[in-house]
Amino acid sequence: MMTPKRFNVLSWLTILYILPVLATLAFVHRFGVNVPFMDSFGLVGLFHKIHLETVNFSDFWVPHNEHRMLIPRVFIAALAFATDWNVKVQQYFSVGLSILSAVGLYWISRQQGIHHDSRHDWQHFAEIISVILLFSLIQYENWLWGFQLAWFWKTTCFVFAIAVLQYPSKHRWLDKGFILGAILALFMSFSGAHGLLGWIAIFPLIWVRSQASSRPRLQQILWLFLLIGSVLLYASGYQEPADNPDRTYVLKHPQEAIPFFLAILGRSFSNTPQPAIWVGIVLLIGCTLSLWLFWKQSDRRTELAAWLPFLLFPLGFSAMTTVGRTVLGIEAALASRYTTVTLLMLIGLLHIARICCQRQPWRLLYGAMAVVFAVFSISRSFDALEAGEIWYEDRILGKHCLALIEYMEPSPASCIHKIFPDVNPVKSVWYTQLDQLGFFDFVDYAEFEKLPAESHGLIDNPPPDEVIPLTTESTVVLSGWSIFPGRQETPELALLSQDDRPSFFAATLINQASPDLAEVFDVPEYDQARWQIQLPATAFPEGVTTIRAWIYDGNMRFIPLDNVIQVNRDS
Repeated sequence: MMTPKRFNVLSWLTILYILPVLATLAFVHRFGVNVPFMDSFGLVGLFHKIHLETVNFSDFWVPHNEHRMLIPRVFIAALAFATDWNVKVQQYFSVGLSILSAVGLYWISRQQGIHHDSRHDWQHFAEIISVILLFSLIQYENWLWGFQLAWFWKTTCFVFAIAVLQYPSKHRWLDKGFILGAILALFMSFSGAHGLLGWIAIFPLIWVRSQASSRPRLQQILWLFLLIGSVLLYASGYQEPADNPDRTYVLKHPQEAIPFFLAILGRSFSNTPQPAIWVGIVLLIGCTLSLWLFWKQSDRRTELAAWLPFLLFPLGFSAMTTVGRTVLGIEAALASRYTTVTLLMLIGLLHIARICCQRQPWRLLYGAMAVVFAVFSISRSFDALEAGEIWYEDRILGKHCLALIEYMEPSPASCIHKIFPDVNPVKSVWYTQLDQLGFFDFVDYAEFEKLPAESHGLIDNPPPDEVIPLTTESTVVLSGWSIFPGRQETPELALLSQDDRPSFFAATLINQASPDLAEVFDVPEYDQARWQIQLPATAFPEGVTTIRAWIYDGNMRFIPLDNVIQVNRDS
């Protein structure tokens, strides 16, 4: 019978398990935006073919850059047609996959607690910190990017493959665990390039579990055969994109490749290169020590074999990414999205240390390490809130501009760049397809009004009575304010045109503090009616250009603001 004391302990433990999940859900709810972003646009053609009923298997099989994304494409297409491509649903789906991964981690740990009762000290502690790491907001890019559910899917498959493989049926050379583990590894393989690494990372577990089989060598050979078969199938018909980075760059510049590799490993603790590199060195030493313990401590090998893949998978991923991305510079190693994989290394080290540090002073050292992992994860998650706010504003601006894509010019200052780097395919290809699918609300027609009698705002900086000289390398900052007279709301964005053309080369959100306007107009809702934008000189042709600001009123009308600004770009 459960005593009140035990019930209270379980209640607190449940809260500690759930809090990181709730924090991530709140983060996605607050900062997630329902708009396609970057790689997501590459799926529009697939959706269009499904809509026209002309889709076939090759449309799901075709590579996306280096990745075969067969399984994620199926998931994303199903979600898209079920929700009119509400991208935010994909973001929540990523959280759901991580919840499944947390369940899988708990399963692995509990199995070990049952089979090795003498070594289950600190188990709840390790499991709670594992959940904190798994749901860390440091991976904010992937939480807020629906397309990246493929990364979380691979993690879920990886965790459950280990869970089903951990304790085999004795004396059977081919058991259900092996079959299920192989199926999950296949799912990983055809969900992205680094999914293939799952076969290699899990092999030490296969080697250990096969010792209980009647034919250990046969099980190992079969696993390796499946690995080779997956690689060959993955590579069949693959043609490397012409714009892919030079893969031989790492061989020519090892002095750049090694820091890049280490920075990826250490990104979970720092977003600046040098500290991340030093942390990467420490983590690499920890992985090396874990491999040594796995080899030397045969009595703990069964337990360690389940956590060793959590080290090998991120190491392989970091090496693969180093080969493909070193040419982009050390800053590329600090991308938030890579932490979804490298955080698994911290989880693996955490549990390996729990298993091996059973005596003092090692237990104390383990406790300190676990606390450091948790504290850094939580503190970096708070830092991610600022990045989430920036991400949110960029996506919101991109969403408004996508709705007005019919009136957007291809310009170096285009707000479409907030969601995709090239305006042309968005406007000439995907806009038409999305409109036919009914997945997005576009403004297909709107009137350009003449200057109204009642002011809707103006450009107040720079002064309108001077021509601003620009060189090719310079920038100009424009700021102003915008309102809807007689309405207790402000416009959402300010749009900029050149020489009164009926199209826009730039736009910005109207969301900056303006308590003075709220006081002057006696409308509290005007307290965020200012805007500001920085424009590169390359956004203008040579000579004198007139810039006018506009607002969209939501009723098929573009309304001009009071004044214009002139710039003169030299040759």
